[in-house]
Amino acid sequence: MKKVLLVAVNAKYIHSCPAIYSLRASSGHAESVQIAEFTINDRYQDILAGILAYHADIIGFSCYIWNTQIVTDLIADIRALLGDKVILYAGGPEASYGPEAFLTSCDFVMSGEGEKPFALLLKALSQEAETAGIGQDDRAIQGIREFVRTLPGSVWKDGGQIVYNPVTPEVTSDMNEIPFLYTDLGSFDNRIIYYESSRGCPFRCTYCLSSIDKTVRFRDMETVKSELQFFIDHKVPQVKFVDRTFNCDRKRAMEIWQYIADHDNGITNFHFEIGADLLGEGEIALLKGLRPALIQLEIGIQSTNPKTVEAIQRTMDFDRLRQNVLALREVGNINLHVDLIAGLPYEGLISFARSFNDVYALHANQLQLGFLKVLKGTVMEQRAEEYGIRYSVRPPYEVLATKWISYEELDRLRRVCDVLEMYYNSQQFTRTLRFLEVSGGMADGAFAFFDRMADFFAKNGLDKKRPSAAARYEVLDTFVCGMKLSEEQMRMFREYLRFDRMLHFHRSRRMEGWESFDFGEGPVRIRFDYSVENPVSHEAGYAIC
Repeated sequence: MKKVLLVAVNAKYIHSCPAIYSLRASSGHAESVQIAEFTINDRYQDILAGILAYHADIIGFSCYIWNTQIVTDLIADIRALLGDKVILYAGGPEASYGPEAFLTSCDFVMSGEGEKPFALLLKALSQEAETAGIGQDDRAIQGIREFVRTLPGSVWKDGGQIVYNPVTPEVTSDMNEIPFLYTDLGSFDNRIIYYESSRGCPFRCTYCLSSIDKTVRFRDMETVKSELQFFIDHKVPQVKFVDRTFNCDRKRAMEIWQYIADHDNGITNFHFEIGADLLGEGEIALLKGLRPALIQLEIGIQSTNPKTVEAIQRTMDFDRLRQNVLALREVGNINLHVDLIAGLPYEGLISFARSFNDVYALHANQLQLGFLKVLKGTVMEQRAEEYGIRYSVRPPYEVLATKWISYEELDRLRRVCDVLEMYYNSQQFTRTLRFLEVSGGMADGAFAFFDRMADFFAKNGLDKKRPSAAARYEVLDTFVCGMKLSEEQMRMFREYLRFDRMLHFHRSRRMEGWESFDFGEGPVRIRFDYSVENPVSHEAGYAIC
């Protein structure tokens, strides 16, 4: 059997690439398949040398928006060094929907799901090697190149013409036939485990590749439970479900959440992407009773402009979503992460500010402000001209301007995003920001507050030389001094600012500290215990002495 190498270039070290592990596990020849993972932050020459050190005969690359440029460069350089002695191919969404960028140096692209085509490829490779005999490497490799031309889902060049082999039902994976990927956890120390219990999405969001797969296929529930138990037994720190809209099947979601609750080991955290408006009273009650930080929920809202929501083909009852998120916030046991996307159709700056204010009022633990990415193969790409969307030619194909919002306005939003990350998503200013919200500091809306802060950062050069986490308290004090707050409001603001600081920063090497505060009802002395940390907010424990 020839040497086969699967390569992933991840965005960060803590990330892993489940795709290449799934290919290997499903191949039928796992012992012949090696895996190499790198990150986009690694030195390029180290990545290249690391791949070449395997002396593989076939090298496959997993391609996404964050690694496309590096991967295409690697493929070109390996081809220049090894010529036709090696078979190079690419898979993943970037290759599937933009194969021409890879076929300048690749032998072929594997489009769509890869498990079954990869297994067929390795079966053919084994047969070719056996037929060719010892010492006939070139003959075996050439045989594989011929085989690829018949492989369902493969994309290849015939002269200068790109040939697309259709993806047939026979190479669409049954979720229950895919082996469990994590029998050996040695490669995943200090890394996030990604877990897939379903594929596809019932919704049709125009910017998302998941909407292309119009059916949802589920892994058998008993199989899912046994695999979750494996993670629980091994005390894996975090398991991130990659299912799109995890709770599209409410009964199934409840059963999995109940199983996790019943078998909680006190350590493992599970991450889910959900539609919060789909939650019913039963789900809310169950979620409220979970151990703090047992799960975290990511809620994609994207916009509250009804015309925008309709244009991107989302179905969302925002009033119900708001009620459900606020209900979950009451207990504070779940890290709630809500998402907005700037640059969507019919969303100008004023409309986006309204969406921001609507979502900010939910007081989720994190508010992620993202920017539209016009992904290849999506409906959004097809309608980009209609919407006047101009987007970068470089991955991740981020929006530059639309009919409704200019480049300058989007750039302004990027600066808002920066200060939002520092002051809201860090969770280090929670009480201070809530005080400003109720005291008039955000009288014209949360968006206007962070917009002015972004402008303050730019005027003082803080956007280029960002303040340290500790220095941000003084920066916020200076910024708020320029606002029209009364003397008493400023005093209270500084008490809350001092309180937030004590919750997150040690004053000495001691694991406890005392401080007096006056929040308007007379002085109180508070003891801070730094040996205890809230698992959701990451604040120190504290008590009034």
